[in-house]
Amino acid sequence: MIHVEAQPEPDDFDELVRRPGRSALETRRPELPPYWRACLPELRRRYRDVCAYLCVFIPPGTGAPSTEHFAPKSKNRELAYEWSNYRLVCTLMNARKREFEDVLDPFEIPDGLFELDLSFLQVTPSPGLDQPARERVQATIDRLGLNDQECIDARAVYYNPFVEGQLTLELLDRWSPFVARAWRVQNNPPQP
Repeated sequence: MIHVEAQPEPDDFDELVRRPGRSALETRRPELPPYWRACLPELRRRYRDVCAYLCVFIPPGTGAPSTEHFAPKSKNRELAYEWSNYRLVCTLMNARKREFEDVLDPFEIPDGLFELDLSFLQVTPSPGLDQPARERVQATIDRLGLNDQECIDARAVYYNPFVEGQLTLELLDRWSPFVARAWRVQNNPPQP
């Protein structure tokens, strides 16, 4: 996982999502209407179609992007219709995160907490982290299943063609920014 810069809410967000959402909250219905779906196209555009957790491109037409409520809407109903609570994620990551609150927020983390071993495309806590930080990073990796074969394959889809010279570093940055960052770190060691 890498840091994701929070993007400003769309001009029509209040009209399309927040106001109807607040009205729904006032009714105290147990089920919340999914007004957040109205902003999914804009969420995709502003976050360049990249999953905040898996850090890979979510291709249009797959039906795979989703609006993830970082603070779970079941526990934080007042945030269910707030742009600042939304993360663009693929449906796999949304299903894994669910209502759990032990996942680090990509908006809040600095780059460098998570490392990617390019030999195996596995995510690990960065060396040198103190024990509490290491445990939080590992909990996020475990909760999201970032090292299962499906996630490794998602990174390999972009990394293998890059290694074979079929994909530019510019496209790797666009389609798999965590892999591109790892490649840069491992191929451009800091100068003494």
